Amino acid sequence: MISPSDIAQFLDVELDLKSFSSDCSNNGLQVDAPYADVKKICVGVDASLDFFKEARLRGADMCIVHHGLSWGDSLKYISGVNYKLISYLIENNIALYGVHLPLDAHPVYGNNAVLAQQLGLQNLKPFGDYHGMIIGFKGELPEEMPFEDFCVKVRSLPHKGNFRALGYGKCSIKTVGIISGGAADSISQAASDGLDVFLTGEVDLQSYNECKHLEMNMIAAGHYSTECGGVEALAALLREKFGVVTEFVDLSLDY
Repeated sequence: MISPSDIAQFLDVELDLKSFSSDCSNNGLQVDAPYADVKKICVGVDASLDFFKEARLRGADMCIVHHGLSWGDSLKYISGVNYKLISYLIENNIALYGVHLPLDAHPVYGNNAVLAQQLGLQNLKPFGDYHGMIIGFKGELPEEMPFEDFCVKVRSLPHKGNFRALGYGKCSIKTVGIISGGAADSISQAASDGLDVFLTGEVDLQSYNECKHLEMNMIAAGHYSTECGGVEALAALLREKFGVVTEFVDLSLDY
């Protein structure tokens, strides 16, 4: 028998949760199903009711997500949406494991490392300070290429999202910084590091203006789509480690 706590204890160590104590997410096993025998795990980006319902239909005993349910004291009161989501999991005997920044930062299974690998970046180094934690990566393309061609390369990634390219920097690029999700405000760090282009998930008005002022290239390839790779990598890891069935539930959100 494999319990949710067995999976959680392994992931807690593998993803080094203790090094991310200042993360606003309460990373780890957020909802237990103590009597469940985990035979199937569904992974996804968000702890949404749509995801939970699909996981149940697919026979999941446990769910693993990047954006969990427990943030700070968000579960201080179990009412409203919190009640709806947590009661659904409990009623269907499904455990939930959430992992935020540790999954962004991991050098093998992390969102940013996976993106770097998919884009063929070389000479990877940690990049991107977030509240004292380095969560991204920077690297080099094998060969210099036009910014427009790199945009095409990003568009060819496995998951498609709300794509936006801000080409205010060099016409030809080689060095790339990556922080998935909502990290557009890190554009200044990319500029300070002398990078040619910064890849993230979404862009706001303030970051758009800063990008222009810094004369930088930035690509926002979708918050959801840039954060699918980490949970997919965890699915493969757990399938190999525990021999359980794992499946990525892709809601294909255009965000």
